[in-house]
Amino acid sequence: MERILTDPALEAQPNFESAAYAGWLNALVAGGITREDALENMANGWRFERQERITLWEEQVEEDARILRERLERERAEKEAEEQEERREAEKKKPKINDFDAGSVVADVIIPRPSQYAIQKIKNMEYVELWYFSPDGCHEASTTARSTSDSDDAYGFAKVDGIVALKTLASFKASHKALQDHDLSWCQFDLAKTSFLVHIEKSGWPDKHQQALALFFTLITNHEHRMRPRGEKTLLRYAGFVRREWHDRLAQNQGFNIGLFNNALYGTISDDVWEAERDEGLRLLQSSLAVSGYTSRPRGREVSTSQGKRRETSPPPDDTHYHPYRSSNPAAKKPYKGQPSFPAGASNSGPSACALCLGRF
Repeated sequence: MERILTDPALEAQPNFESAAYAGWLNALVAGGITREDALENMANGWRFERQERITLWEEQVEEDARILRERLERERAEKEAEEQEERREAEKKKPKINDFDAGSVVADVIIPRPSQYAIQKIKNMEYVELWYFSPDGCHEASTTARSTSDSDDAYGFAKVDGIVALKTLASFKASHKALQDHDLSWCQFDLAKTSFLVHIEKSGWPDKHQQALALFFTLITNHEHRMRPRGEKTLLRYAGFVRREWHDRLAQNQGFNIGLFNNALYGTISDDVWEAERDEGLRLLQSSLAVSGYTSRPRGREVSTSQGKRRETSPPPDDTHYHPYRSSNPAAKKPYKGQPSFPAGASNSGPSACALCLGRF
């Protein structure tokens, strides 16, 4: 149906007596009706046709209004969807903060925060030196964080779950001051392992791994050999080597129970520590002999005689003079009863034997 361009209700009734309608009027009169009846019929016909057009006009207006409402509603819905999507994207970019318990207070002890590098290692469940969790490591982390706060927006590429992602450079940078576990003091180790266990719990490590590590550190810190001369040094080496090996084996899907103490491995490490100290002691002894000018030449001096050169034996040294290998205590010159003495002339062959040279004691 063709559209009605104007409202028929606004149209005025035409003058049917005008020349424009004369043909229609004459045809009606010729049909046998009076002129007045013909004009009345023409007016009624126009009014009927006009009412039909008014009805169609109203339907057309209503349809146009419906289409307009639908279009506006659709546009409004699309706009709301766009705004909602924009709000959703803005919400994603907005910094998040979790809710808090209004009745909870801060803990009695606050564990120092390690560097971002160490925290990232913990989140990735990778090996990281305990030094980062010691007081020295946490202090160095806080100092570095203040000095590099302007470079926090620097990023680098990293592989996370098989996907290349951007991460802050602070999470990549290891400290040049970091120490291996076996180079820590016992106090540093004891404090660092406690902080380490707290942070792996916060990062959601599996309970099985947390319990094994807790038992591992407990066995180290409460080992009966700790009070021996080289006990702490040996235990630190055992702890450092075993924890590193544990992480390497886990990465190869060959993990072992780190909470089980290996006495055979500990014995091997103990022997290595003792041998290293023995070798260092011998080196220091040789260095001190070189500094003191000791040689193995025979005692005395050469003199010329009519029969040729001969060596004159020098008298024994005065007890009041210092000797690097002889005790100045007269009581120490003679062995006590039952103690074997060195054979005669042993003092002319070189320095006396010591416990370090004779073996482990």
